[in-house]
Amino acid sequence: MTIERPPNQLHILANSSIYEINPWEIGTFDPPTAAFAPLQYVGSTFSRGFVAENLSCISGFDNMGFVVGTSSSLFNQAYLQINNTNSPPGVVEFVSGKLKEIGNENNDVSYWVNPFYQFNPEVNTNTNNQILPLVDGGEDLQNIPLHPLLQPPRGVDVIFAVDSSADTASPGAYWPNGTSLVATYQRSLLNSGHEAPFPAIPDQNTFVNLGLNSKPTFFGCDPKNLTQPTPLIVYIPNSPYTYDSNISTFQLETNDTQRNSIIQNGYNVATRGNGTIDSEWPACIGCAMLARSFWKTLTDSPSVCQNCFARYCWNGTMDATAPAPYVPTHAIKMSGCKKGVVVAITPAIASFLVILDMFL
Repeated sequence: MTIERPPNQLHILANSSIYEINPWEIGTFDPPTAAFAPLQYVGSTFSRGFVAENLSCISGFDNMGFVVGTSSSLFNQAYLQINNTNSPPGVVEFVSGKLKEIGNENNDVSYWVNPFYQFNPEVNTNTNNQILPLVDGGEDLQNIPLHPLLQPPRGVDVIFAVDSSADTASPGAYWPNGTSLVATYQRSLLNSGHEAPFPAIPDQNTFVNLGLNSKPTFFGCDPKNLTQPTPLIVYIPNSPYTYDSNISTFQLETNDTQRNSIIQNGYNVATRGNGTIDSEWPACIGCAMLARSFWKTLTDSPSVCQNCFARYCWNGTMDATAPAPYVPTHAIKMSGCKKGVVVAITPAIASFLVILDMFL
């Protein structure tokens, strides 16, 4: 997921168009463009949605490096966040100046040939731009690329939102606090033509105060409470089950020991400690995947699902008071020879991992 950012504009507007790049297409559901083009021929000279007969279709610009680079431009975000750090004023001033230079030179913007040139000129504000400038999709705080999956034409029933954002401040820095979900929810309320339906989400303080950022939570469980149908959101935040996996976004090197510990912690996050924290977690995942089907077919959910929804669905409770500094502890205590060892995977957990892999 990427965001359109015009040259010389450092801040991302709330209603900026969100573009997605998938193996087949590049484009956006957002007006005024609201169009897609075949990624294979994205280097071609399009006009009014076609390549002229006297021109050749150009392929080869659907390069993975360029696609990944488009969604990895962090210089502008670093510039926006540097003043929120505890660095000495002199350091902040120096780094901020260098980052501003990069931003002013637009070195953090990926320039794509605009496949929507002269397309729908009556409404398309980009109709006369031959360049489509795109930046990292997280620059408007939507680190989880939910927007493309929320579009009603896609009819998605459930989304697994795995959050490894670095939202919290020191001393318990670099843990998620729901900011990404909050940003997507706030965008859904804009009424600007760019919004997509999304269930209600509490504020970041509530996430921390109620522990919603340290365990899985389902949002949008009861469709009767929604103004329009939305997917069920299964929020799975990064949390220290067995290891402090909250490394900084700007850490550019990780040794093998740290890598292995982060992977194991991720496994424990996804499986709730291989079922040691909740043995019914695999069943709860199945219930989440079937929840919208139960509703659409007027089928009563089985008792195990009712129990799961009672445990994991956000019930609307709010606590917006300023939380204490967030310093989480390990959910699973490991010692001696057991440290760093993944216990045997049960068939139920194996099935869950296969299913989860389909969504990541």
